[in-house]
Amino acid sequence: MTMQPAIDHFTQAVYDLVHKSEMSSTEIATTLGMSPQILINKVNPHNTVNKLTVHELHAATILTGNDVVIRAMQAEFVLSVLKNAPPSILEAMISQGKEIGDVFAAVQEALADNHLSERERSKILKEIREAISSLEVLMQAVVAHGRV
Repeated sequence: MTMQPAIDHFTQAVYDLVHKSEMSSTEIATTLGMSPQILINKVNPHNTVNKLTVHELHAATILTGNDVVIRAMQAEFVLSVLKNAPPSILEAMISQGKEIGDVFAAVQEALADNHLSERERSKILKEIREAISSLEVLMQAVVAHGRV
């Protein structure tokens, strides 16, 4: 018994673009100017030869409004440019909790006198940016989870 290799994230996303969109594969294919069977073949994860062109992929993404391929590409890109491995999900979640706490503390401190100074506004915005950055690290940890 031979086992099928795991389907990568991007290939699965291309399949999902056609098969999990609100439009039917027939509607997508017709609009793209190809037969439904050709479209099905092109997004088949086990087909290694005939794939969607970049123009077809772009058109299908715009047509369906389904950004699954863009998200998969973004996740793969983020992982490819990371210099260090992302932290574990738990470490990233703990860090995120701390950063959100810092946002709450900055807002509470700033509004204690019912006045928001420019310095206080800057501090709050700095804490928000750090919390957003921490969320991005958490997202990277989730994407990378279970990958070699």
